[in-house]
Amino acid sequence: MEEIKNKKWIFFALGLLAATVLIFIFAGVKKGNINSENKNAQEKSQAVLETQPADEKINAMMMLIEFENIAGVLNWEKELDSRNITALVKVQDNILKEYPNVFKRLANKGYEIAGGYDTEAFWDMPYDEQYKHLKDAKDLVESVTGKTMRVFGSRYFAYDENTLKAADALGIEYILARGTQDVNAVIYQPDEYETKIISVSNVDFGDMGRGSLCDYSLWARGSSPAEFGAMVEESIAKKPQNMILVSHSYLGGTRLAWWQEYEKALGYENLDWRGFDDWVAAQDVIAMPNAKIPMNKEVKYVAPNPEKEIDEYEAVPGLDELKKNGITSTADDGKMICQ
Repeated sequence: MEEIKNKKWIFFALGLLAATVLIFIFAGVKKGNINSENKNAQEKSQAVLETQPADEKINAMMMLIEFENIAGVLNWEKELDSRNITALVKVQDNILKEYPNVFKRLANKGYEIAGGYDTEAFWDMPYDEQYKHLKDAKDLVESVTGKTMRVFGSRYFAYDENTLKAADALGIEYILARGTQDVNAVIYQPDEYETKIISVSNVDFGDMGRGSLCDYSLWARGSSPAEFGAMVEESIAKKPQNMILVSHSYLGGTRLAWWQEYEKALGYENLDWRGFDDWVAAQDVIAMPNAKIPMNKEVKYVAPNPEKEIDEYEAVPGLDELKKNGITSTADDGKMICQ
């Protein structure tokens, strides 16, 4: 009996040991699978940059932002007209109200006029407040342009689920968001909503964090126009499928050294500059549950620390004459009258 009892304990111990080994093996396999999945996900997010064919042009779009005056917008309009290009234009309410003829003209040419709320970021803002700001922006843009407002962006391109709910309720097609795939700009489609999310091009500024591919982002961090131009070239060299190059037009559209860097970018042969609708149509929308869509909340430069103030840079020649002629033009053919 004692011998049988001992054998039972031996079998029990062996069984326990085998079970323990199996648990460790399973855990190791599972961990390996998870690590593999994470690695695959990371590789997939960068695959766009790595596999873009060298002979294929980048799907590129200009975006103009304006808070202060109209001269930069008019200079951009003149330049883009000469190249048969249109842009996405996001301007502050006071500019829309002060120069309605300009933005109605731009809209008639095919520029996409976006609404905005630039006083406060939308992250964690209550739904009712967001709905009001979205509706106010929509009403203003549509009263000025006579066309449906399709795009909206809050301060820092911040949004959350309340933004999507409010945009959905108001029939707004696109919300602007901070970039999530480096320089590659993408469009996300949350499964739960009709509204889509445009994740803009985003670049790394080292210790100063990440920001949009635009003049202001570098100016605010103390960079020069030449450093901005180098950043644009580095971004293009990554061969993203889609790119959004942004200009705060009161800077890039009015200061000569910054403007010259944009002129270079507009002339690059490996960029296919497109208006909003064509830019959207040329890419695949990424559909997934909203909870899985990556969100970028990083804002490290709240107070600008520029190398020198904007007015210290030499101005683009002819801005006063351009402003004089461009503000009053309401030409039926949609073209700005300028000398």
